[in-house]
Amino acid sequence: MERLKEIKVENIKGISKAMIEHLHNHDIYNVYDLINYFPYRYENYEVVNINRVEHNEKVTVVGQIVSEPVFSYFQRNKNRLSFSMLVNDLIIKVVAFNRDFLKNKISNHMHVTVTGKYDKIKKQIIAQKLTLKAQDDYRIVPVYSLKNLKPIYFQRIIKKALDQYGSLINDDLPLSLQNKYRLISSIDVYNFAHFPLNNEQVRQVSRRVKYEELLKFQLKMAYLKHRDRKFFVKEPKIYDERKIIEFINNLPFTLTNDQLKVIKEILNDLKQNYQMNRLLQGDVGSGKTIVAIITLYANYLSGYQGCIMAPTEILAEQHYRNLVDIFNPYGIKVELLTSSIVGKSRTVILDDLSCGKIDIIVGTHALISEGVTFKNLGFICIDEQHRFGVNQRKILREKGNAPDALFLSATPIPRTLALTAFGDMDVSSIREMPKGRKPIKTYVISSNLEDRLIDFMDKEISNGRQVYIITPLIEESEKIDLENAYHVYEKYQQYFLGKYQVGLLHGKMNNDEKETIMHKFLKNEIQILVSTTVVEVGVNVPNASVMVIIDAHRFGLAQLHQLRGRVGRGNHQSYCILVSDYDNEKAKERLEILTRTNNGFEIAEADLRLRGPGDFFGSRQSGLPEFKMADIINDYKILEVARDDADVIVSSGELFTNPEYFALKDYIEREIIDTNELFD
Repeated sequence: MERLKEIKVENIKGISKAMIEHLHNHDIYNVYDLINYFPYRYENYEVVNINRVEHNEKVTVVGQIVSEPVFSYFQRNKNRLSFSMLVNDLIIKVVAFNRDFLKNKISNHMHVTVTGKYDKIKKQIIAQKLTLKAQDDYRIVPVYSLKNLKPIYFQRIIKKALDQYGSLINDDLPLSLQNKYRLISSIDVYNFAHFPLNNEQVRQVSRRVKYEELLKFQLKMAYLKHRDRKFFVKEPKIYDERKIIEFINNLPFTLTNDQLKVIKEILNDLKQNYQMNRLLQGDVGSGKTIVAIITLYANYLSGYQGCIMAPTEILAEQHYRNLVDIFNPYGIKVELLTSSIVGKSRTVILDDLSCGKIDIIVGTHALISEGVTFKNLGFICIDEQHRFGVNQRKILREKGNAPDALFLSATPIPRTLALTAFGDMDVSSIREMPKGRKPIKTYVISSNLEDRLIDFMDKEISNGRQVYIITPLIEESEKIDLENAYHVYEKYQQYFLGKYQVGLLHGKMNNDEKETIMHKFLKNEIQILVSTTVVEVGVNVPNASVMVIIDAHRFGLAQLHQLRGRVGRGNHQSYCILVSDYDNEKAKERLEILTRTNNGFEIAEADLRLRGPGDFFGSRQSGLPEFKMADIINDYKILEVARDDADVIVSSGELFTNPEYFALKDYIEREIIDTNELFD
């Protein structure tokens, strides 16, 4: 295939300069680009038996006209042609519009081919296509996303290219896999895709291309994971499992089955001679932190230092307090390091850390600054891992000798996306919530019910609770009529003047200002916090029981669920009020999903179906591949098969030793940029 990339379209015999320009306008520069420019859909003109089709199904039928064709005119320059025809022993009516050029050509007893939607009740077809002959060779017609270029001319160029250079097409996919799944060959892919004779050939193209695309991507992910395990070798961690069990039994709560399952997976990773690289995802409140704490304890028992890095000081302090409370009885030294800790205190912490007096350190980005050294860092945990860049995570890992790494995420990702975006990581999920946790009651209301909403907020605050109010904009916008943080802040200050304290939090504040506001809210010095979406994911304010989201239809489902997770952290019943004057059914459907479930994984799946993978992650997410035919949502079963096959091919070593797989190995090595770290 690589040779085809070197052959420019100009080398195709009989191609004109105008055609070359057309091809270049569609980013087609070589023969490989040309033959891989697949149709985005097909028009089905296969002749069918009219007795076997469904109502309103698009069909192509061949039959004989059994009545005199009638032309009638209506409106200006518009006409209607109608006649009856015999199809499979059934008389049906055919209606075609604006076919006046057939007036002197069509007559009774002629055989014709008609394509259109069949009304089974009226026994009538509204013709989209009408041919004055019984065309037995009707087939599937490819439809390309071409501008100013007729498909028939495009197909002629592809035919010339295949005739001239088809012998250079090789097959990356091993024959054993082709036979295993009954897949067609590469040359058949191009012939069937561009010149299909029937619908079955189109189906076979789809099966082959989708599997090959997904297998190649999953092989790359498995390859990277295998490479990392070879290059990032560590000593297996040895610890007393009885002490781990005793530690878990001494916790003031019972772990869920999901937590126990994930802990087992992680503890098994610690025992391996390769670096753990695991993502742990789960809803807010599902108990990810205690899993990290148990891992820290196992790491400590193995004789190593551990650390947790959080994106903000508030979250870091929260983790620090939790760890001190849990580890103090065990004589484990825990310290906190943030940018606010300076002078002598910072010097002491850095000295104690480098000489091993500190067992576990919790911190922010301060942990990756120069001068922070560990004696023997064996485990790192990064909370809200998406808030840190790849280089930041890499710097922390390099402060130890191949430390095991656990990344926490409170944004549940559908398994489909996890297999692609995080294919080079092991992924664990906690779906089960701890017992006794009250589900957050969620309601959708219109803005004209604001008075009732204010009364409800007043009642909750008078009972000692606190309220979040989230808005989509910071300042007023002339282009978009949305509530904004400043306006809402001023409005609620007036409502509750002299009664409750109202605070404002938004992204234009500096970090110190944000920290100050959040600390005041945490201490209940502020009862109502008006904020944009910058309010921290993991901040634990058990007293907050109401989350109000203004113009909720402007947010994604996953984001709404994340915002909802800021409440419901205490023993009190909590509520999420989605204020929205939505103007379409799709917005209504999205918001009603939140009223039906508190399960973040169900919501993530729904968000993925409604918005697609690109919108799910946002435009900055570059981890998702682009496929010509495969769809990671609809082709989920193929994706899982490809993942399993890739794991076996790489882990067995066949990718590196079996000549049958060398074409795939060469492809993967070309795809991976950092060739200096590739296997021999």
